[in-house]
Amino acid sequence: MSTDNFCILPWVHMYVNPDGNVLPCCIGDWKRPLGNTQTNTIEQIWNSYPYKKLRKALLEGKKPIECNACWKHESSGVSSFRQENNKKFEKHLGIRNHTKADGTLDIMKLLYFDVRWSNICNFKCRTCSATYSSSWAIEDRQQGSKVPVYTFAGGANNDNLFDQFKPYLKDIEDFYFAGGEPLITDKHYDILDHLIAENKTNALLQYNTNLSNLNYKKKSIIDYWKQFKLVQVRASLDHYGDRAEYIREGTDWNLIIENLKKVKKECPHVIMSFNTVVSAFNIVTLADFLEYMTDNGFDVNSCTLYNLVEPSHYSLSAVPTKELHIGYDKLKKYYDKIVNTEHREAVKGVLNFIQNTEYNSEHNSAWKTKNQHYDIIRNRNFSETFPELRYVF
Repeated sequence: MSTDNFCILPWVHMYVNPDGNVLPCCIGDWKRPLGNTQTNTIEQIWNSYPYKKLRKALLEGKKPIECNACWKHESSGVSSFRQENNKKFEKHLGIRNHTKADGTLDIMKLLYFDVRWSNICNFKCRTCSATYSSSWAIEDRQQGSKVPVYTFAGGANNDNLFDQFKPYLKDIEDFYFAGGEPLITDKHYDILDHLIAENKTNALLQYNTNLSNLNYKKKSIIDYWKQFKLVQVRASLDHYGDRAEYIREGTDWNLIIENLKKVKKECPHVIMSFNTVVSAFNIVTLADFLEYMTDNGFDVNSCTLYNLVEPSHYSLSAVPTKELHIGYDKLKKYYDKIVNTEHREAVKGVLNFIQNTEYNSEHNSAWKTKNQHYDIIRNRNFSETFPELRYVF
């Protein structure tokens, strides 16, 4: 048994996409699902051939293609999701010893819960798609696409899928809610109601949310969070002001700031931070954004900086070398002033990623084409919003 490339998640976790596809985790290769909850039960998927093959490969020290995002990050000197979860669930690593030779695992003890119940979302973020956003789907259909507007992990009815997961909720230590947009997803509130009824309010709740809605169908998320001991909320913020509203279409920047302050005031025990996707749009001014958030009293020390890999036309490889170096130099100056160790490591990861990125003209060309297309549809102007990038094409 090799441990060099081992990842614990296929032993303690089942990630489900809004279309029902099961992946190794939220950044697993969506082209290579391990099963689908619309056609099989979670128990059937747990020991399906793809799941067993993945476990077997990880135990043999191989690098499964389903996990390419982590291998990409690690080869760039960036801490990966694999490494972070091995550390988080270190005390449970012994569970791999119960794996049979073919990858079968008779024990199904889920510790980390991440089911994207639907694609319902009120935003159309540039780096997203109809898979994770109903607003995207509506826009795509207006352009002639036949993608379904709404998708649900359980198919026509999520209740059956929720019932399948219920027996396993008692063991889960970490509930992760993302989207779609979790704060406007019915099943998210059903789970919270279930946890409250079962007196499991000491579980960790983690959120990746656009934070545009604190109230939904007469439900107040603040009232819910007050009943749980451990709540971490990361607002999806890739920039501020006009740039934020361009990258994450649907953003009202002033409303987001208002909601951030409201949560901090009314739920002081909630750990508030933000999650930033580092992409072609914000790499040149990423340091400016982080300084802005610091100057306005927001916690940057625990923010997450995720280096985008897919879609490749929005990744750093789409940015010409000159502009990428400008972004690097500005971020390096910012890095040199950081005191907090956690934040230094996060920014260092981006710097390493830049250094290991090669310019790809095809990615750049696709970025230009996508920008022109969506600028017309959404009445946006890329060059006016990002003057520092007006010469990248």
